[in-house]
Amino acid sequence: MKLVIAGGGTGGHFFPGVALAEELLSRGPEHSVLFMGARGGIEERVLPLHGYRYELLPSIKGGFFSLAGARKVWLGCKGYLHARRALLNFNPDAVVGLGGYASALPVLASWGIEIPRMILEQNAIPSRTNRSLASFADEIGAQFPESAKHFSRPLRVKHWGNPLRKKVREAANLSAQRNTQLRETPAEPTLLIVGGSQGAKAINDIAIKSWPKLKQAVPGIRVILVSGRDDEARCKEAFAVNNIRGSVVGFVEAMEDLYIQSDVVLARAGATTLAEISAFALPSILIPYPHAADNHQVENAKIYSERGAGWMLLQKDVEVERVAQRVADAVLQPERRKKMSIAAHALAVPTAAYDIVSRLIELGNGTAKLAPDTQSLQQNQHHQTAARVA
Repeated sequence: MKLVIAGGGTGGHFFPGVALAEELLSRGPEHSVLFMGARGGIEERVLPLHGYRYELLPSIKGGFFSLAGARKVWLGCKGYLHARRALLNFNPDAVVGLGGYASALPVLASWGIEIPRMILEQNAIPSRTNRSLASFADEIGAQFPESAKHFSRPLRVKHWGNPLRKKVREAANLSAQRNTQLRETPAEPTLLIVGGSQGAKAINDIAIKSWPKLKQAVPGIRVILVSGRDDEARCKEAFAVNNIRGSVVGFVEAMEDLYIQSDVVLARAGATTLAEISAFALPSILIPYPHAADNHQVENAKIYSERGAGWMLLQKDVEVERVAQRVADAVLQPERRKKMSIAAHALAVPTAAYDIVSRLIELGNGTAKLAPDTQSLQQNQHHQTAARVA
């Protein structure tokens, strides 16, 4: 099979694509992959390190479907033609869009030349790009079943989960076995703080300000902060000045190395971060990014909070005392930690990469049986009713 994986921009949209590429290529040398992303996104930096074939399109951040101004229209048309030409040259059997603006042009171009298409939606509330692309997709794969009601074609939405890379899954299996068991409080409890692949200054500030209360509430606690490259120097200086036990890293591709060490996670509520937290069966304290489109991170966090997998704190309401107390609740109460870990692990879909690739192969070779879209279903029901009346 020849597969185009389209999208990127952020780690949350890009790394699920790497997971799909790994899974497909592990099935034999007859399979091949072409990544299509945008200039300026994380894919431009990371793809050369992996050795994948790729095409970078003009960046139209803000969304193809909300273009404004002559320059953006020109970039959109240029990018569409670039994507179409790349697709014709590669001649793929299927295209999968990872979400975000970087996936729009390849998915639209593949529709125009009738290549089977799937889009993936990682969030509880779909992005505007994916809601628009849904009309051009043969199938939609969702991390959360709650996403389906937001699409115009809900019958074509499948709960496939969010694909994770093989090394992440392997590390997660071992950690999840440990974390879902009743175990004593570790001698050196470790709090992992993650603002996302690009870091988050507000989360970094919370980490620094919470330290005095954290060390009081949880003796021996250690903090690992993924700060983002732009804020790394400031956070390292603050850790040193405040004698914070732990370490600061700007960016880590191998997040599994940090999850393995951790007992509880404080993070934004980005979809891929949540998928990883679930896979590792870790209790979480979630502070949704308050400016996320359609407030989707709040809806993501609600799912984890309502299932007992984590706590949600709104950024405007965060108090360092409360953060410290939640960390203590998760770390110092073995029964609670076990229950939260089990609830988190129940939200994981460890077979996501395998299932999605298998489905893409079916789409590519024409053996996939597709659900009817809502409009077709309503038309059929209307015709049946009219026939009965006649």
